[in-house]
Amino acid sequence: MSALRAEATGYNHQETLMRLTTHRKEILDYLTHSREALSASALHSALPHINLVTIYRALDYLVAESAVKKVHLAGDEAFFEVQHEPHHHAVCTECGKVIHFTTNDAELAKEFSLPGFIISDLEVSISGRCRSHAKK
Repeated sequence: MSALRAEATGYNHQETLMRLTTHRKEILDYLTHSREALSASALHSALPHINLVTIYRALDYLVAESAVKKVHLAGDEAFFEVQHEPHHHAVCTECGKVIHFTTNDAELAKEFSLPGFIISDLEVSISGRCRSHAKK
């Protein structure tokens, strides 16, 4: 576990405190308490006192330190979240609603096994229509 990941989960580590700037900590705290993955622009709307470029740089750092996960859900914009538990995403193509779900990743990795390729991370994103839009 990286020092920043430990910080995100509540473990206090002196080295981590030195590497987390005020803005990085604020962004990490906001993502930790969010119920959904957020884009950099959504974070900027929620934390307007932090410059958008600073938000992008902080997110790059937090992703590199494995404190935050970068996910691609729909469109070109990346989303960021602290995954308290590993999970995947289903995205409604009508309203953009994101549903988190879990599955047996070991079984999926076996299903997707490729000769000469070792899977190091598994991220599933499914597109379709949520219950509210399924009948339309």
